[in-house]
Amino acid sequence: MRPLQIWVGDCPTWVWLCASFVCISADIFLGEMMWRWWVAKCIRFTHLLIMIFIMIGWALPWLVAWWVHVILTPLTRLHWRFNQRSCIFTTWENRVLQNEHIEDHEEGWFVKEMVAAITGWRPPTLLTRRVMAIWMWIATFVSACRIAVI
Repeated sequence: MRPLQIWVGDCPTWVWLCASFVCISADIFLGEMMWRWWVAKCIRFTHLLIMIFIMIGWALPWLVAWWVHVILTPLTRLHWRFNQRSCIFTTWENRVLQNEHIEDHEEGWFVKEMVAAITGWRPPTLLTRRVMAIWMWIATFVSACRIAVI
């Protein structure tokens, strides 16, 4: 029988046909990492859905969507102010992935990541925050006007 090389963390480990404790613990480690990765992706997807809703919630044809939009958008702005300019979804994603808090990951970071992924251009933080604030308040105003007209 030839030994099989596996990786545990950053170190290669030789085991005999993957039948040792090291191999079993490596499988558990990789399983936990995969679970954490999937949960982090679900959190990021939820973050994306909420970002899109805040951007276009005013344009949806349902009254309930306008009410949720009028309530959610100011709550989101308040949340950023009282949570050290960081979104709870970013915090949860970092905790699930066991990453430490990164100072760059504050208000507007997720929007900058999405813009960079779509266009290849990463806007400055100040520009991102200003555009977000203006867009969010105008969109909230439009939703409120649509509620008032009905």
